[in-house]
Amino acid sequence: MSRISRRWPARGAPARAAWRAWARGDVDEAGRLAAHADRRQHAHLGFLTCYVRGEYERALTHYETLRREYPTRTELDEPVAHALLHLDRPAEAHAHVRRCRRRRSMPPDLVSRVERPLSTEIGHVTVLPFADHALAAYLPAVDATLDGHPVHAHLDTGGTFLVMGTGRADALGIRLTPNGREHHGTTRTDLYTGTARELALGDVVLTNVPVEALPTLRDEQDLVIIGTNVLQRFLTTVDHPRRRLLLSRRRDPRQTADHLALLDDRPELARIPFYLWADHYMFARGGFGTRRDLNFFIDSGLVHIGQEDGSPPRQACLYTTARHYRSWGVPRVRASRPHFGVDEPIHLGPLRQDDQFVATTPTRRVPWASFGGVRIDGLLSHSFLDKYAWTLDFDRHEYTFRPPAPPAE
Repeated sequence: MSRISRRWPARGAPARAAWRAWARGDVDEAGRLAAHADRRQHAHLGFLTCYVRGEYERALTHYETLRREYPTRTELDEPVAHALLHLDRPAEAHAHVRRCRRRRSMPPDLVSRVERPLSTEIGHVTVLPFADHALAAYLPAVDATLDGHPVHAHLDTGGTFLVMGTGRADALGIRLTPNGREHHGTTRTDLYTGTARELALGDVVLTNVPVEALPTLRDEQDLVIIGTNVLQRFLTTVDHPRRRLLLSRRRDPRQTADHLALLDDRPELARIPFYLWADHYMFARGGFGTRRDLNFFIDSGLVHIGQEDGSPPRQACLYTTARHYRSWGVPRVRASRPHFGVDEPIHLGPLRQDDQFVATTPTRRVPWASFGGVRIDGLLSHSFLDKYAWTLDFDRHEYTFRPPAPPAE
C-alpha cells in the first residue's frame, strides 16, 4: 500500500510553487505555499503535508473537503486508509476502503486488522540487550518470543510490523494469505500476509501482530524482522553504542521521564524531523558532498557488505543509483562500481560523517524513487545510524541522536 499519489494540474503561481516544494521534500514550505492556492489544491496539499508529519486528524479534515466537493478524485484513497490505521481505527479504514473499492475484494491484511485488532501491553520502560548473532554488527537483533517460539528479532526500519520468509512463517504456524506483489530490495516478489498471535519483547507483549512474508527471505536471509510499525507503538531508542533497545509507552509522562533518564548522561547531538509515507517509509533531509537538500529513506535494515582494494569488509551506509552519484560529483567510473569508498561527507540533518562506504543499485529504476511525489535520493542505513543512540518519537515525528559516550571531563 505505497502507491504514488497523482496530483491535480497546478494552476496559478502559488499552486505550482507549492507542488515544486513538495517534490523537493520541503514539506513545511509546501504547506505554507498551499495556503495561498485555490481551495482544492490547498486541501490536497494540506492533506499530504499533514499526513507525512503524523498530523492525521488534520489531514483527514482536508480530505473531507476534497471528498465533499470533488467526489470523483481517488488519488488520496490509499493514504487516507493508512492515516486511519496510524490512528488505530482499522474498522474505519475498512469502511473507507470498501466504499472506495465498491465491489472489488478487500485486502486480506486489512480484513485481519479488523477481525484481530492489534494491542500492546507495556507496564514500564523495557531495556532489551542486543542478541549475539552473526549479523549483529550489521543488523542488530533482540531476543523475542513469537507465538511461543524463541527467535532473534532483527531491527529494520525498512520493514512494516513483522517480516519473515514464507518458510519461516510456515515453521512458526502462521497462516498466510496471498496479497499481491511487493519489492524486496529491487526484486519484485510475491507477498503473503498473516497474523502472529503474540510477540513478546521482554515484558512487552503485542497481540495480533500483522505479518508480511516473502519467499525471497530464505537461506542466509531467513530472518525475523521487527520493523517501523512495531517501533511506532512506543517511544523507542536504538542505543547502538551500548547495544540495547529501549521501549516505553507513548504519551506517558512517567515512562518518558524514566526512559530519558537512561540516556541523560549523554547530551543531544541533534533533533531531526522525519516524515512518514504510507505505513512505514520514514524519510528525512540529508546530504552528500556539498548537497544538503537530499531526501533519504531511513532503512536501517539495508545490509550491503563489500570490499575495496583489499581493505576489510565494510557495510554501505548509503545506497542509490549511479546516476545520483554522478550528479553529486562522483566520477562515472567510480559511480558504476557496486560499492566504493567516498571522500565526500554524508549528512543526516546536521550530523556529518566522513570516510564512508556506499553502494550502487544494480538497476536505474528503483521502487523507492518517490514517496507520494516527494523525490527520494537514496537509502541511509545502519552503518550511518550505528554511531549513535537514536530515539524515534512518533508523536513529535522527530529523531534525537546522542553520542557514544559522555564527553571527557
